Amino acid sequence: MRVRNRWTVLSVSMVAQVASVSAMFGVPLVLPQLRDAFGVTTAQAGMLAGLPSLGLLLTLLLWGVVIDRVGERSTMALSLVLTAAALGALRLVTDVWGAAVVLVLVGAVGGPVNAASGRLVLSRFDAGERGLAMGIRQSALPLGVGLSALVLPGAADAWGFVAAMTLPAVLALLAVPLLLAVAPGPPPHRPARGHASEGGEAAPPAAGSPYRRRPIWRVHGVSMLLGVPQVALMTYAVVYLVQEQGWDAPAAGAVVAAAQVPGAAGRLLLGIRSDRTGDRMRPVRWLAAVSGVCLLLLALLPGVWDRTAVPLLLACLVLTMWHNGLTFTAVAEIAGTAWAGRALAVQNWLQAVSTTLTPVLMAAVITTAGLPAVFAVSAVFSAAAVAVAPGSRTRG
Repeated sequence: MRVRNRWTVLSVSMVAQVASVSAMFGVPLVLPQLRDAFGVTTAQAGMLAGLPSLGLLLTLLLWGVVIDRVGERSTMALSLVLTAAALGALRLVTDVWGAAVVLVLVGAVGGPVNAASGRLVLSRFDAGERGLAMGIRQSALPLGVGLSALVLPGAADAWGFVAAMTLPAVLALLAVPLLLAVAPGPPPHRPARGHASEGGEAAPPAAGSPYRRRPIWRVHGVSMLLGVPQVALMTYAVVYLVQEQGWDAPAAGAVVAAAQVPGAAGRLLLGIRSDRTGDRMRPVRWLAAVSGVCLLLLALLPGVWDRTAVPLLLACLVLTMWHNGLTFTAVAEIAGTAWAGRALAVQNWLQAVSTTLTPVLMAAVITTAGLPAVFAVSAVFSAAAVAVAPGSRTRG
C-alpha cells in the first residue's frame, strides 16, 4: 500500500535526507581519524572532507533535470543505493588519492536527495504550511550532523575512519524501502503569469524560466555566502575543540551534536514565523548579522578568556544553521513546481561551490594565521550576506 499522507511522506523524506547528510557531511566529524588514517595534515584533511561537495558540483544540475522528469522518490532511492555503494568502496582504498576519488564519488551520487525532498514539499504543501514543512525538512541537516557527531567520532576512535563510514551506508540502504513505499506526487504544472517576491511569498512565478528575473539570484547569492561560515563550523568545530582546547574526539563530537538540537528547532520556528508573515528573507539578513558578530568574537575572545570558547562555538554552530529552511523555501516558491527540481538543484549546486571552496580557502588561512582565524574570515562572508539579502518583501 502506498503512503499518501503528506506529513508521513515528509517524515520519510527526512529519513532519506538524514542518511544522505550523514554520508556527505559526516566526514568532517571524524577529521582527526581521517588525518591519522592517511598521514596528512589538518589542512589537507579539511580539503579531503570538502571533496564530496566537489562531487556535487559535477553532477547536481543533471540530477535536477532527472528529478523534474522522473520524480522525487525514485531519484532519492537511486541516489541512496549509489551512496551506500560509494561508501563501501572506501574499503578498497589504499592511499590518500584513492580516498579522494571515493569521496568525490560520494558527493556525485548523493546530491539529489536534498533537492528532491524540497520539490516534494512544494508539491504537497500549500503556502500557509510550506515554511513549516520546509523547516522540518531542512532540520534533517542538523539532525543528520547531530546523529553523526554522536556516533561517528566514537566509532572512528574504536574502528578507524573507513569502518566508521560504513554506518551512513547502512542508514542509506535502510531508507530505500521507505521511499519506495511513498506514492508518486502530483505532476508538475506550469502556472499562468504572475510574479514572485524576493521575500519568498507564495505568489505564482511568471511563465518561463525564473532565472530571467533577479529575485532568485539574490537568494542563491545569500545562500552561497552563508554557506561559508556554515561549512567552516561543520568542518573545523571538532578539530578546534581537540586541537585548540585539548578535548578528546568523542567529547568534542558530543558538543557539536548538542548544537544540532537548537539548530533544528530554530529552523522550525523560523519556518512557522515566515508562514505567518509571508516574508522568508528578512530573518535571514538578521541571522547573517548576528552570526557574523558571534564568529568574530569566537576568533578573538578565547585567546583572552578561554572559557568563552565553547559557548561561542555553540552559538555560532546554531546560528549558522538557521537560514537554510528560509532560503530553500524562497527558491522553491519563486521557481514554482515545474522548475522546483532544477531550481533547488541549482541552489544546492551553488552552495556546493561554497562547500568545496571553503576548505581550500580555510586551509590557506590555517597555514598562514592559525585555526581561530577561520572564524574571523567566516565573519566577513556573513557581513557580505547582510548586504546581499533583501530586508523586505519586494517584487521581482
